[in-house]
Amino acid sequence: MFGALDNILNKAMNLNESEGWLFVIDKTVQDEIIRLNTEDQLEEDGIDSKNRKLGDYTVYTKDLKRQKGQRIDHITLKDTGAFYESFRVLVNKSGITIIADDSSKYDVPLTKSFGLDILGLTEDNKEWLHDFLIERYHEFIKRELFQ
Repeated sequence: MFGALDNILNKAMNLNESEGWLFVIDKTVQDEIIRLNTEDQLEEDGIDSKNRKLGDYTVYTKDLKRQKGQRIDHITLKDTGAFYESFRVLVNKSGITIIADDSSKYDVPLTKSFGLDILGLTEDNKEWLHDFLIERYHEFIKRELFQ
């Protein structure tokens, strides 16, 4: 009589948190985290994860960037695109970490010049990501319980 309910209960008791985490933070989500950090925060807003402005370009740099057709209204940390392309998301049981190669093309690493907070999400982006991840967790649970 309770066979279907027992089956769901057994599946619920055997849910694997690690599998859920990997389901939720898949390649698509990792790419979105990188997009939020690079395109939304750095390029569009010129801010770090603490909402602090990165600053303004010098007149000389504005002239160079203008010639390249690049944004000049605030520092973006996007000249060749190599820094943005180096962004990666590390996923483990304790959380998510954003890393990037900021030293291979620069005299001084960007994290030294602009601070470690250039790698990370603002509170608004974290909130958006949290809501999105909750939806993904719900998808995972539904898939596992009613498959």
